[in-house]
Amino acid sequence: METQLLVLILITLGVFVIPFLAPLLRLPVAVGELLYGMVLLYTFERFRIGEEAFVYIDFLAFLGFSLLMFLAGLEIDWNRLETLKPKEKFVITLVVVTNFLLSLLVVKLLNFPPSVGLLLSSMGIGLMLTVLRELDLPPYFVQIVLITGSLGEVLTLLLLTVYDLYLSFHLGVSFYIHLALIGFFGLIFVLLLKLLKLLVWYFPERFAALVVEETKAAVDIRASFALMLLFMAFTSLIHVEPILGAFIAGTLLGFIFRDKEHFEGRLSAFGYGFLIPFFFIQVGLSFDFSALSPLFVSLTLLLTFGIFAVKLLSSLWLKLLGFSLKEVFAAALLFSFPFTVLIAVGKILHEKGIWNSTDFGTVILLTILSSVIFPLLVKLLIPSKPKGG
Repeated sequence: METQLLVLILITLGVFVIPFLAPLLRLPVAVGELLYGMVLLYTFERFRIGEEAFVYIDFLAFLGFSLLMFLAGLEIDWNRLETLKPKEKFVITLVVVTNFLLSLLVVKLLNFPPSVGLLLSSMGIGLMLTVLRELDLPPYFVQIVLITGSLGEVLTLLLLTVYDLYLSFHLGVSFYIHLALIGFFGLIFVLLLKLLKLLVWYFPERFAALVVEETKAAVDIRASFALMLLFMAFTSLIHVEPILGAFIAGTLLGFIFRDKEHFEGRLSAFGYGFLIPFFFIQVGLSFDFSALSPLFVSLTLLLTFGIFAVKLLSSLWLKLLGFSLKEVFAAALLFSFPFTVLIAVGKILHEKGIWNSTDFGTVILLTILSSVIFPLLVKLLIPSKPKGG
């Protein structure tokens, strides 16, 4: 019991301190938390502290991972997507589809398992948003890159959901039944959310009377957690990873409630301020130091280069929208560090038994390298915003 509490205290200290230290080291906070977990793991191994001491952390990390995936789905800007012109939608679709096809081609040529294709094709906007805020870029460029990254993130995690079902049922009748169940429940979920939105629209005074202003933030968080856990429970019942259910729930909630900034901001503050760091530190605690070898590092560097090569070739379609080669290169760099999605793919396939601890260690190192190298390169390529701008 004392050991478990000591571990909890050390990790909680890291959750508090890392956001102050990471900027000094020019690291994203999430990368700093992951590295802190690796340092703790090395320390715990020296003092022979086993996994049984991580009971509290595992629970908090699971909640943090669930909320991270929920927020990943929620951050997709459907309003921005719908305002695009047909040509812009076509080009963005070409970029995303080419990204997936090239990933499959690379996997085939290098004789990698198909699951590696999910790593090479991964796209996401979580860490990208942080980097974009620092750069002096045209609003149009930012809009196209964010929408492309969002669409790529959705497709990556939907493919992961389908792959998860395939691992459980293969391509039999059960596979299609469970796939249909997800679609059916998603439709019911959307209809209920639309009904709730209509009720709030037509009877705003009655709903306002139920919630005094001081408790509105708490109600937003409770309602979001309830919806997230509901979908997680359903997906778990049909043998799909509940984490993927959290992402689908966030996506559907963001699709129905377009004016979501008020509760998304509260959830992000709560999640990234408390729960999600426990997950990133736990990922660091999962690293397998015994796997470190020249071959291990070489494979990780190859995958890091592979992610960028795939993103660069697929981003060439952006030339059709008038982007310069410098902007195409910058877009490819911005697509090449999907921190959240890489960790999600690695974590889920590791827990499913598809990848062993060495494979997951490769994903962790790949995530660290891509999240340090590519943001640095794009900051060298594009000037930062003037202070106060």
